[in-house]
Amino acid sequence: MHLIWHAPLSFYSRADEAAFFTWLNGIPEVKSITGVGRELHIELSSDVVSEASLRELLAIYSRYIGNMKELAKFVTPENESWFKSKKAYWYASVFQ
Repeated sequence: MHLIWHAPLSFYSRADEAAFFTWLNGIPEVKSITGVGRELHIELSSDVVSEASLRELLAIYSRYIGNMKELAKFVTPENESWFKSKKAYWYASVFQ
C-alpha cells in the first residue's frame, strides 16, 4: 500500500521541513518515503494501519494540506465508528 502526496508541499522553514519528515517517519507503518518529481511516494508496510497511525496521518495531512481523500481507503469495520464520524474535523475532507 502506498500514498502519493502531490505538490505543493510548503514548508515555512528548514526546521518545519525536518519536523514534517520526522513526524511522517515516526509513524510505525511508514516503510519509506521517496521523492518522485513533485510527489512524495509514501510506502506503507501494510494495507491496514493502526488507529494511532491513522490519527497521525489525519493530523499530518491536515497540518500540511495533503489530499485527505486519499486516507478514505483506510476505513475498516473496526475503525468506521470513529473514523467516519460526521462530527470529526476531518470528515468532510476525507469523505465528501
